[in-house]
Formats: sequence, structure tokens, C-alpha cells
Amino acid sequence: MEIKPLHILFTPNWNVASLNDDDQNIQAPNKVVTNQPYWFFKFFPKGTLVDVLPIGKENLMRKFEHKLKFYIIQPIKAFMRRNKYDVVISHGAQSGLIYEMLASFTHKKPLHVMFDIGGLNGARINKTETPIIKFALRKAPVIIVHASRQLDFYKDFYPNLSKKTYFVPFGTDFDYFNRVSGNDHVKHQFISVGYAKRDYQTLCDAFVRADTGDYTLCIVGDTSLSNKYKEFENIQFFPKVPISKLLEMTVESAAVFVPLPEYKYSYGQMTILQSMAMGKPLIVTRTTSTADYIDKAPGVIKTEPYDVSSMVEAINNVCSMPHEQLREIGASNSTFVKNMFNEQQMAVRVYDIICKHLCANQNE
Repeated sequence: MEIKPLHILFTPNWNVASLNDDDQNIQAPNKVVTNQPYWFFKFFPKGTLVDVLPIGKENLMRKFEHKLKFYIIQPIKAFMRRNKYDVVISHGAQSGLIYEMLASFTHKKPLHVMFDIGGLNGARINKTETPIIKFALRKAPVIIVHASRQLDFYKDFYPNLSKKTYFVPFGTDFDYFNRVSGNDHVKHQFISVGYAKRDYQTLCDAFVRADTGDYTLCIVGDTSLSNKYKEFENIQFFPKVPISKLLEMTVESAAVFVPLPEYKYSYGQMTILQSMAMGKPLIVTRTTSTADYIDKAPGVIKTEPYDVSSMVEAINNVCSMPHEQLREIGASNSTFVKNMFNEQQMAVRVYDIICKHLCANQNE
């Protein structure tokens, strides 16, 4: 059965700017530009319409939602508008669970697709919260995850959802990040980026033990360890910086380090793929979230979670490489991402899943 161009309501668990003219300093997920398709939906068939319903401004209700760890107003608005659409897509269970629970009490509803980024409830299983989540999802929406190991989580704890849960690798906007790639002005520095879910303790402990020569480590986005390592001049901490500055610092770095704790859900993938698209070698902790993306990557050195010795060995390996070798393995990373983890591939897979379930619903 042929699927006509879709009308989609997209509810992300972040805010999205509405722009009349494009701004390259804002990444695609964070902006809706007049007369331009939104984010990866630009690769959906011509005629697809996407309305974006963000989480809204900070207020007293939002403070309550933060404590609750779920959004309320956004999914209620989505529920009230749902019948105008062929598909409602929730990006994150924070937005999707309340919507799905409301929609589950109705007989007829549009297809609901939920990207599960945070493992539903941080992949926690307990006697209080898990039954509530199971009740909210009892009608089984379509679920998309970005880490294949999450599929086992659903098989073990949410078997009724497992048949409608799919692993779709995250795809990065290769052209956006590759446009600022370059190795002509590389400094003797490494960069590590992120303000949450980073294991900077292991990285810093390893860096002070490694044979780093005159290399400097720049940690951007988290300054919580700055006092602890203030005596080490070769470790520098920076608060959050604009995307333009971050890209500049990444271009100037010889390699990118992504030290991660182990969580059983998706995080850190954007940083990894974006850095590879920019032609950088990487050191990455192999976790549930990253294994799919780095196991076959030609220019990624893998470390084990919380393992200082493993991190020291990886840093020594990178520091011993001549500039030309770093450039070569960085370039191989760029080609790898372009071929294996690009935004168009993600869009096609998501669209195919939507079509599969729309056809199944029409045939019921």
C-alpha cells in the first residue's frame, strides 16, 4: 500500500528556535527555518509536513516537570492536536510517556513513534516506577533506540514492547560538521566536550600519568574538577562555549577524547560522530551507547569504563603518533561516518518503520 506524504507532529524534549533566516551557529535539531524542512525530515518524501512542538519556556510548571522528570504540558498539547496528524513522534520518553498514556484511552489515534534515548526511566527497574511505565505503554507504541544493546533491555523487562522496538543508528549531519574540518592549524592539544555523563575523573587521572609531552588537554563544558587539577597546567577547563567556538577548538585539536561512564541507554553519540565527521582521531570509552559506532571505526582507540590504565595506554598511543598519522586516521574516520552513520540513512530507516506500521494499521 502506497504511503502518501505524511503530516507529522514532532515533540522533542528540548526547545527549538523559530527562524526566518537560517543561522549556521544553531544545529539543525534546534531550529525551524521558514520554508525549509526540519532536521532529518528533509530526507523524507517531498510533501512531508512536520510541525514541531517544543517543551516551552521556563516557568513554575517547568520547574515541577524537572522534579517529576517528565513533561506534562507538551504531551497534553500534543494529545489535543493529535487527530490533525498521521504520526506523532516523541523524541524522548520524557515527552512520550504522558502522551502515550493519554492516547491509550482513545480508540482511534495516529501512529505514535517514540525515540527512547534515556532508557525509559534511565534503564532502572523497580517496584514503584516500572509498573506505571508498563501501564502507560500497554498499547505498545513504535519505539526507536540508538543503541542495539537496548533491545535486550526491552526483551528482558518490557517483552510486550519488544516486537515494535527497533534499533536505528543515529546519523549525523556530515556536511555541517565536515565543512569546518581541517588539519592545517592543529595545536598540541586534545579536546574533550560535554557537561553531563562524562567520566572526566578517569580522563584527568590518566592524563597526569600518561607521557603527554607538550600536549594540553582542554575540557569544555564542565569545570567541576578545575580546583582538583589546578596544579596541572596541561589540563585546562572551560565552561560551555558557543557552537562556533567549540568547532574552532575541535579543529585546532589533534584528537578528541570522549570518556564515558556506563549507562544502559544512548548518550555521547552525537559528539563521537560529529568529531569523526570533522576528521579527528578519537579515544572513546566502549559502553552500551558507543559500541555500535566505534567497534569498526578505523580511527577510534577504545578504552574500558572507569579504567585509568586503559585510558593511559590510549593517551600514550595517540601522543606517540606523528601528525601525519593522526591526520590519516582522522580522515578515515570522516569517510567511515559519511558512509555508515549519516543523517540520510537514519531518516530512511525511520521512514521505512513508520510506513511499515501505517500499512499494518490500515490493514487491521
